[in-house]
Amino acid sequence: MDKLIKSLLLGIAAGILDVIPMVFQDLSWQANLSAFLHWLALGVIITYANLPLSGWLSGLVIALLAGIPIAVLVTESDPIAAFPILLSSIILGSLLGFMAEKTITGQRNN
Repeated sequence: MDKLIKSLLLGIAAGILDVIPMVFQDLSWQANLSAFLHWLALGVIITYANLPLSGWLSGLVIALLAGIPIAVLVTESDPIAAFPILLSSIILGSLLGFMAEKTITGQRNN
């Protein structure tokens, strides 16, 4: 249970980091909540994933795989919005994977 709580806390931190710039852009509360919940879930998924990669790379891959469908969806109304979505997936996914490896899961097999 301790691992689950820590993974949720990492997801909350990533969600807050992702939502901060969105708040300054005056995006809807639904968009902010969706992004926050996305990272909350990724905190758990990335922590519990057992890919044969280092933590940061595992986080990057998983976050990109989860972010690409969202980026495709938003291009219908705002094609430029795909870039920040993919950029945040790369940065926050890598950071989340790195932090999960260092604080929760320990060293993974490379």
